[in-house]
Amino acid sequence: MANRKPLDLKGHYRTLKVSSDASPDEIRLSYAMAKQNASGSLLKRIEEAFETLRDQDRRSVYDREGLEGSDILRKPATLAAALGLLLVTFAAIYGPGILRGMKSYREGQSVVETRTGREFGTVVRYEASHRFPQGSTLPAYLVRMAGTGEERWFPAYDVQASLDGR
Repeated sequence: MANRKPLDLKGHYRTLKVSSDASPDEIRLSYAMAKQNASGSLLKRIEEAFETLRDQDRRSVYDREGLEGSDILRKPATLAAALGLLLVTFAAIYGPGILRGMKSYREGQSVVETRTGREFGTVVRYEASHRFPQGSTLPAYLVRMAGTGEERWFPAYDVQASLDGR
């Protein structure tokens, strides 16, 4: 079976009204004539076709592999770079909140409300699995309340999300 060229799916040759074996001069002339009366999306397609066909390397890739050959997002290195950029962006946006949720408090450490700056209390004890009255078992801090001296258990995620240690 003969090695066939892929279909001209994007229609670059048809857009410029040239054959697939047209010379660079024919492509340039056809481009100049086509863009004279074009506007909007047609002009954009003409520009894209000319950019692909005027560069010999891009044209040979287009001729050999069709539209898929010029699609940079299909290349593994580009996908890996995009995924890395996405992870860095995610870490920059959500990282501080995630890291704040991972901090822990020592016994005797004062905790202060983040929003108001008011002292909340002092950490008395930490338990990795404290059973609360409603039956759930969670990591928790026993906090001696600042104003009353009363000792209350708080889920660790509540303390970590809304309080700062001092």
